[in-house]
Amino acid sequence: MALESAARALEARLAPLERERRRTLRYALALLLATPLWAYFLAFLFQVLHLDSLGQLWVALIALPPAAAFALLAHLRTKLKGKLARPLAKSLGFAYTPQWGLPWKEAEASGLLPPADRYESEDLLEGEIPPFAFRASDLALYEKVRTKSGTRYRRFFSGALYRLKLPFTFPQEVRIAPQGAGLTPKALTPGNLLLIPLVFLTVGLTGLTRAGNLQAHTLYAFLALAFLLTLPSLYAIYRQAPKKGRVILESGAFERLFDVYGDQVEARKLLTPRVQEALVTFRRRLGKPFWAAFGGSEAWFLIRGRNRFEPSLLRPLNQKTLRGYVEAWTRDLMEAKRLLEAVGLDLEARKRGRFGGEDATWGPV
Repeated sequence: MALESAARALEARLAPLERERRRTLRYALALLLATPLWAYFLAFLFQVLHLDSLGQLWVALIALPPAAAFALLAHLRTKLKGKLARPLAKSLGFAYTPQWGLPWKEAEASGLLPPADRYESEDLLEGEIPPFAFRASDLALYEKVRTKSGTRYRRFFSGALYRLKLPFTFPQEVRIAPQGAGLTPKALTPGNLLLIPLVFLTVGLTGLTRAGNLQAHTLYAFLALAFLLTLPSLYAIYRQAPKKGRVILESGAFERLFDVYGDQVEARKLLTPRVQEALVTFRRRLGKPFWAAFGGSEAWFLIRGRNRFEPSLLRPLNQKTLRGYVEAWTRDLMEAKRLLEAVGLDLEARKRGRFGGEDATWGPV
């Protein structure tokens, strides 16, 4: 009821937000269309003033109109998230901060993220879905890429990370990953990286053999150098390889979607038929792959491609878009709650010291 009341209150404020959205889009479009004229004017001005030696300044000045356009759009996006999402989150008892996110150290503690050269996070959401307290944010991971024009950062993963506090504990960690995807999203392509030392070794040995000058110490030197070049690739493979044994379960529908890693006994205690069914339903309703980790008194969910709070700047703000917006960013939380209720499994059974018909080592925190 609180969410519906907040949505109705927002409907009365949609008209001014819609006017601002249209106005900002017009300004941004005008700036982008004016960029060629601006560039022509700068070229004429630099020629008249004989400023040919300041070519880099000319390039920087040309970028001012599109930079201003993107700044206007970014400001509008942040404002819409604050005006729309914050009241909705408050109506559910949650705290929402658009410009903040989970810090890297906290996100890294999930064990679900691969090494990254750059980390970005925003849209911090905090609250409680009884009996589970949670923190969540959108995030993006980047790796450094060297090109002919210099170094840039390439985004290789974006998604949402949920951290949930559980009223019970797991004695050993259990990890769930999309079928065939590995324990974390792939940041590197180790197979391709291994080609570098192999090509180097092959070319070098071929050249020396044809020159008729292949001696034992030369061969050893080439092998040692190739091994050193291979070390970063081997380390990347080690970081991405599963550290725990894979668990095979009976459900065909579950096995087609997920790989499970962890202690065989503890994983089977966690992943009862009911929980497997809940995970399959969760995956199908999300429509996106996700990774999960259960350990200690916490559960983590990493969902690929989620951008829960991002309003479309090209769609008009009306009642229909507002309803779709509300449903989109609350669906994940509600589905996660249903999943955890299946995982959390009835606390009364835990209090009795039994779980799934077996003696349980888990207990209340």
